[in-house]
Amino acid sequence: SFPTRRSSDLFKLIKTTINDLADENGWAFLGDVGNLILKKQPNFDSRVYGFSKLSQLIRSFPQFEMDKRETDKSGIKLIYIRNKD
Repeated sequence: SFPTRRSSDLFKLIKTTINDLADENGWAFLGDVGNLILKKQPNFDSRVYGFSKLSQLIRSFPQFEMDKRETDKSGIKLIYIRNKD
């Protein structure tokens, strides 16, 4: 697995970005989180950490909770994430 130091920096980046965007229940839309991470760290790429998608990377951390929400369009789900307390 990747070095712990890198992992803790990555964890902090994701956690603070979720906090920046979270609604009153702590949920943030994954797409917005991804965009803000790229603003903070333009060279960010989840593939560097061995994941093809940001959602897979976030799912690898037990400290984050993920919620797939149905939309009006059939088959389309929006992914929301939040920090577990």
